[in-house]
Amino acid sequence: MNLPRPSSQKSIRVQVIEPQQILLWGIKHLINSDARFDVCASSTNGIDALRDAEFVKPHIILIEPELEGEDAVGLIDALAQKTGAKVVLLTSNRDPSLQDRAILKGAKGVVLKNDPPETLLKALEKISEGELWLNRNATSRILKKVTEPNATKDLTSEQVKLAQLTPKELLVTKAIQLYPKKTLRQVSESLHISEHTLRNHLASIYDKLEVRNRLELYVFCGKYQKTDDPNNHPKRRASDG
Repeated sequence: MNLPRPSSQKSIRVQVIEPQQILLWGIKHLINSDARFDVCASSTNGIDALRDAEFVKPHIILIEPELEGEDAVGLIDALAQKTGAKVVLLTSNRDPSLQDRAILKGAKGVVLKNDPPETLLKALEKISEGELWLNRNATSRILKKVTEPNATKDLTSEQVKLAQLTPKELLVTKAIQLYPKKTLRQVSESLHISEHTLRNHLASIYDKLEVRNRLELYVFCGKYQKTDDPNNHPKRRASDG
């Protein structure tokens, strides 16, 4: 973590939240190379980010949505409310559902990490001026969702809960269905993540689905969620009777 510093003469204060130290260093130096911007705080996790944001009151917050063991998209509203800042995603994840969820949560734009460096600076400029930074496809998807406010009325309460899960959390729930007898370590290995990360995902899932443990999660998903392989859906296993 880098401690926040007093504001400089530069007009636009930017907070950066990025879990990888080398990338964080590069992003900070790129932004500070522009005379208009000043990186006033940086951190690698959500807890430090929330604390720093309240202290430095940035104009723009640049955030990687996939923090280790955290749902950073869920931080967007809290960060914006604490600071009034405009939140921007900087990610390598091209999943439209992740990006759309972030925009619907209040993010003002999405920049991909493989974009040219000048694209990030241009996005910061436009967003600081009150514009959104979205490609044409994303704009069309978001407009469609916004103009269909009744679309979720036909969903059950269980489906609404499932819709709150992040893409990674959905993968975890499906793995729990497919491997009910495996240990958490074995499940984490099948997902290529650490057991610690899996436990963090599960804590978030339990909270969103309002279940208390792995057994209740298994039953909930067996009733309301399908896996990619119908033959392996818990409710379709002969052994379940």
